[in-house]
Amino acid sequence: MIRWYQRMMAARPLLTQMITSGTISGTGDVIAQFAIEKRSLKDYDALRTARFVVLAGGIIAPCLNRWFFVLEKIRSGPAKLLPLKRLAVDQVFFAPGFNAFILVCLRMLEGYSPSDSVAACKRDWFGIWSTSIKVWPVLNLFNFYFVPLQMRVVFVQFVALFWNSYLSYVTQEKLPHPHEADY
Repeated sequence: MIRWYQRMMAARPLLTQMITSGTISGTGDVIAQFAIEKRSLKDYDALRTARFVVLAGGIIAPCLNRWFFVLEKIRSGPAKLLPLKRLAVDQVFFAPGFNAFILVCLRMLEGYSPSDSVAACKRDWFGIWSTSIKVWPVLNLFNFYFVPLQMRVVFVQFVALFWNSYLSYVTQEKLPHPHEADY
């Protein structure tokens, strides 16, 4: 199975990353619904899981795929410090906006209007971002030092299994239906 996956990653890296990311993200939402929110099978929201699959597989994975290639172009300075430079660029120039982008996309996938999606992002962004800087810099530093480029999106999405459970929980816990939203 591992060899097959490695062949798929070599032959079709983006598609493989997209499928893997969507699967992991969907699993994170299932964990959030059953283990954190304690939902019963009857109350399981399959559409919510599908939104997380689409978000991670169709939007996040392609963005991260390209972003990691951009970061790999940072080559000036001592080799041992390059991952630190990449991390700084990632955390300062990419992560804050990407967090906002993900939140807006998630709300729009839920059926919210663009203006309501932006309003919800403004409400939720700081709490999510401030938690993310406690998690992602250390993990990405490991990623940049030890994980091969073609596996970085998959590594991030594997770690994101837990992050997505958190994200799913905090973005869904107090959310009214889009047509009832009053931001």
